[in-house]
Amino acid sequence: MTEQPYIRRAYGALAERDQGQTGFLQALESLYESLGPWLEERPQYEAAGLLERLGEPERTALFPVIWTDDQGRVRHTRGIYIRYTSVLGPCRCCLALRPGLDLSAAKALALETSLCRALAGLPLGGGAAGADIAPGALSDGESRRFCESFMAGLFPLLDKGFRPGQWAGQAPRRELDCLTGLYERMTALTGGGELVPSFSGPMTYAQAVGCGLCRFAQCALKRRSGQRLEGQRVLLSGRGPAAVWAGECAARMGAMPVALGDDTGCLYAAAGLPLALLRSMLREPGLPLLLWAIRSPGVEYRPGPGLWDIPADVVFLCDGTPRLGSAAAQRVAAHRPAGVFEGVFQAVTARAGRIFAQTGLYAPAIAAGAGGQIMSLAGEEPADRWEADRALRAAMENVFQAAWEQSERWGRPGDLLQGARVAAVGPIARALLRKRL
Repeated sequence: MTEQPYIRRAYGALAERDQGQTGFLQALESLYESLGPWLEERPQYEAAGLLERLGEPERTALFPVIWTDDQGRVRHTRGIYIRYTSVLGPCRCCLALRPGLDLSAAKALALETSLCRALAGLPLGGGAAGADIAPGALSDGESRRFCESFMAGLFPLLDKGFRPGQWAGQAPRRELDCLTGLYERMTALTGGGELVPSFSGPMTYAQAVGCGLCRFAQCALKRRSGQRLEGQRVLLSGRGPAAVWAGECAARMGAMPVALGDDTGCLYAAAGLPLALLRSMLREPGLPLLLWAIRSPGVEYRPGPGLWDIPADVVFLCDGTPRLGSAAAQRVAAHRPAGVFEGVFQAVTARAGRIFAQTGLYAPAIAAGAGGQIMSLAGEEPADRWEADRALRAAMENVFQAAWEQSERWGRPGDLLQGARVAAVGPIARALLRKRL
């Protein structure tokens, strides 16, 4: 922890109050440390209690989610809703349905969402909603009954004009479709006003995340070392659509995706995963990786957590379940990649992020993974795929430039972890100063 008195005092008070919320406190500690030099030049933010306000969500709600399984047994879990900040605009929470999600993880996710939207220049606040559940373990009937109970508790908490389309990429498709339908039905029944349509344009949320990740990496590599993504060996963490889209886009840009997978197993091809294979995986999502290896000559399936031992020039982190820890981060960093780019929130632990930042070029998800937020929450939808790609490229270049300029401003050129955080906190801090208490 930095020696700056204000940061130590603010963090100490929050740590005392939120004892046990380890994940959230680690996220706050890392954020506060990044703001040290920036705060020293702006004493007005200490007087306004900026750090204390950044450490406290505007609203936190817990609600019961009770449903029955296929054997008729009553099941119970806890739903969580966090509205972190709305000083830049109405809150649009993202959804997380995954095992181990607790209040601490939800608050950390809501904080990252708020920072990402501020960095991207979106006039929206950030938040999170979710539950500690493994959707893949539920039957269709159990999933429907869970979603009905979850939405019944969540619906009264959502801001008017909520867009279900922003949920894409945060939970399985089955649950997304069910929750979106329930939200639309409840909006109509309660007379909640005109439903803001979900994003259904020429580029999906996952596609925007994956392609935006490649566009950001292209900017970062070119600025840092004069390199391009073309010709780089790419390692993809994750097996969901965001990871596959990142691989597909990287291959189209001339890179060589050599591995794709997670701790349970991965696909590997020394000559690069074929573009045709990646496109087939997008058309038929959910099939086992072993089956794709059988179908594709020259592609090997490697069971177990060996993904982190595969040498690569560029690493894309597109999966946050489970989060990549410090041991795996050290294995990745040992190969000295030219860049590590986080595509989804909470793909790495705070300690793993620091390891990447200390050993080379590293960009957090609030910057490198902003593509999905930008394309699904920005005003007008693009007319076609080409216009969407141009808009995404321009937006990611702007996000990169904002983060890089701040890293240079504070004497650490290329430290995109610090640069992105300072660039993101700036708009929130200015809005808080304007807001009357």
